[in-house]
Amino acid sequence: MVSSHSYADFERDYETNLSKIRSFLAQPSYSNAQGNAANISQCEKALRDAKNCVHAMQGMAEIEGDPFKLEDAKRKLEREVGPLEEEIRGRKGHHIARGGASGVSAGG
Repeated sequence: MVSSHSYADFERDYETNLSKIRSFLAQPSYSNAQGNAANISQCEKALRDAKNCVHAMQGMAEIEGDPFKLEDAKRKLEREVGPLEEEIRGRKGHHIARGGASGVSAGG
């Protein structure tokens, strides 16, 4: 499959997904349980999409032989995605602990 996406395209998509995640995390976590569950689900999808973008950016950097872009992509994964992933997990665990799910505990 031939892709017409560039490193910059994946980076733009990555930033869009991070913006969605940050917007969700800025909302109070005490909203209604059903709406919060939907927000968590959307946030998890944006996180998966952001990770996919970073992995694509790493691949593009390797193909281009650009060590600076490769390091930038690795940094994004470690310093931006990782902490956001932990925050989402915490929100999800808090949501479940408050009875927002069917009693299934969050495993890791």
